[in-house]
Order: sequence, then structure tokens, then C-alpha cells
Amino acid sequence: MKPQNTLSVTLLAPGSAIEGNLILDHGVSLFGIVDGNMITNEGLLHVGPGGLVKGQVEGEHVRVDGTVEGDVHARGSLEINGRVKGNIFYCGTIRLGPSASLEGQLKRVARELVIENEPTAQPETSNVQPLPRGAVASV
Repeated sequence: MKPQNTLSVTLLAPGSAIEGNLILDHGVSLFGIVDGNMITNEGLLHVGPGGLVKGQVEGEHVRVDGTVEGDVHARGSLEINGRVKGNIFYCGTIRLGPSASLEGQLKRVARELVIENEPTAQPETSNVQPLPRGAVASV
């Protein structure tokens, strides 16, 4: 378990390249290249200037100052100052900067709720018989 009030951010510097999906439970700042999907569960997913993602981007808070060639999913805030070549799905706020370039559709979607299935309770067996139609039960 992570201690409270800690800031965890992964930095991928210019010149770095990752082939495959990158899935993190904290924030990330990318200034290199990811050839695959980039997903964060919490924090800021930042594609910095010179950064390139060739795949889907998904995060709580997403900021694109570089280039994304794939769909972008933002569950919270989304800020685009760079280039996105793909569809954009956002739940919260969106900000397009003066140098934003979009090739795709913008779609506001409802925040998805995840409800886990609870085990169904097995009915208890008892000797109670149903009342005939129209009968009144006395306690």
C-alpha cells in the first residue's frame, strides 16, 4: 500500500523508446517514444513536447503536448496542446490550446461505474408455506 501524500511519477526522457504496452498505477511524463498503449490508473499522464505514443492513451488526467497516434481516453481532465490523430473520449473537462491539432472525433462520455457482482445469497429453506390468495397473515 502506498503511503498517503506521496507523488509517484515515471519519467521517460528524450531518446527513450518502449515497444509494448505501458501500464502504471501512478503518473507518467513521456518525452520519448512508446509504440503501444499507455495507461495510468491515477495521476497525470503527460505526453511532453517531442513525445510520441503510437497506440491508445488512457488516464485520469491527460495532457498532450507531443503527439498521440491513437485514441485518447480521459476520465478526469484533458488538455491538448499537441497533436492527436485518433478519437477523443473524455468525462470531465477539456481544454484545447492554441496549437492543438485534432484528426478524429471528440466525444463526451459518462464516467463508467464499476460495480462488482456480489455473491448471490442462497435462499434459506424453511417450513413456512405461502398463504393462499386473499388470506391475511397474523403475527
